[in-house]
Amino acid sequence: MISAKKRNQKKPRSSGKLSAPMIRPSCKSEKAFALQNSSSLTSNLFCCLSVLCFAVVLNVFGLSIFFNNWRWDDVLMWMNVKRTGEETYMRMTAAYLDVPLREPFHLDFEAALKVRENNMRLYNYSYNRSGVDRRKNLSLEEYRDVYDGKWPVIIQDIVPFWRASSWSREIFCEIYGQERVVMKGVHDGLDKASTVALPLELFCLHSNESRRNSWTYIEDELFIPTRPWLRKDIGPMVSGDEDFFQLFPKEVRPWDSMLLWGTRFSRSSLHIDPYNWTGTNAVISGLKHWKLFPPGQDQFLNVLSNRKSEFPLNCYKYNSPVDAYEVDDQGFPDFKKARYLEIDQYPGELLLLPSGWFHQAYNMEETMAISSQFMNINNYRIILEEIIKIGNIQRSDIAPEVSKLAPEEQVKAVMSMLPKHIIERGQQITKDILEQVLNTDG
Repeated sequence: MISAKKRNQKKPRSSGKLSAPMIRPSCKSEKAFALQNSSSLTSNLFCCLSVLCFAVVLNVFGLSIFFNNWRWDDVLMWMNVKRTGEETYMRMTAAYLDVPLREPFHLDFEAALKVRENNMRLYNYSYNRSGVDRRKNLSLEEYRDVYDGKWPVIIQDIVPFWRASSWSREIFCEIYGQERVVMKGVHDGLDKASTVALPLELFCLHSNESRRNSWTYIEDELFIPTRPWLRKDIGPMVSGDEDFFQLFPKEVRPWDSMLLWGTRFSRSSLHIDPYNWTGTNAVISGLKHWKLFPPGQDQFLNVLSNRKSEFPLNCYKYNSPVDAYEVDDQGFPDFKKARYLEIDQYPGELLLLPSGWFHQAYNMEETMAISSQFMNINNYRIILEEIIKIGNIQRSDIAPEVSKLAPEEQVKAVMSMLPKHIIERGQQITKDILEQVLNTDG
């Protein structure tokens, strides 16, 4: 379980592969490994100042070619120290997120990988650099340093402690069979999917009739949140971690426990989650297969442009028309250039997906799962950018001083600027969806 207390790590069981070599950190990250500890603070500060002065002198004399991989961001990263054996390493954090809110922000995935690569030195663990680690006893500190906002990971010791881990097909069909759920039906290809709200018993009766090109997938955002007794069965996704979504007005706060229950062959679209948040997916029963695409490959995925999520707090959505499990090579010839990870997810496992990663899930058998999300110090700037750039607030109205605040205070400030009509719109969207689901005449 991820916790604030650090524990000894075990050797992982990993699977999946990357179809092309990952970017390795350049020498500029290595130059940020300054030695610093309580007994040598003065000497290390002098060392850092000396390096900065030396770099300035080189630039003044036009000799910056020797530092062609150096960026000031690496020097300005938050610095924390961890001693491993006889070596002392500097912890690097996401200084690349420190872009003023009045300026457009773009995720620098290469910088995120360099932070990850550096921070892996702090822990005694054999990381899978070309796949997805499966972890137990992962400390919150290590999660933030190595995975959060950077790389997917599967956690194996959180979901088994939820009461929801005992949910079953039989229980849901018996208790909720007459209640309507939102489900996606597909006949002859994912591009021909239709979404309807129907009684759950229809799914229960016909779920074993699925075929490769004909299947059903329950994707209901509100089924669990509108039943508090079910929501209480779900424990924390990441123990001890902050969630800035709780600072959002309730009218526009993202729903936090989506019911995903699909027949064999059912699948999601290839997409990035709304608001570009960190997504979570917990498998209760069944078996999922995932294809996970590192950021920076939109040109190979034919990403649809100018689509909107229609969430209470609107934002752009990033969907690909490509079905990664049945690729139309003639229609999407560049897709074969995309690189991705593949991983199977079993009952009791929790997948954490960073911002910016396109992904598609495939249910290899009838599978029940719960998805959610969180917003924290390692992705808040990405999410605020999604909220700002669609026009929920005007970038020019943000006071320059706001960007100097702590991340949590920046989120509060942006939320306080939301116009009244956007709050009212969010409230109306939730009301309309509930009425549609509950309308037995539809």
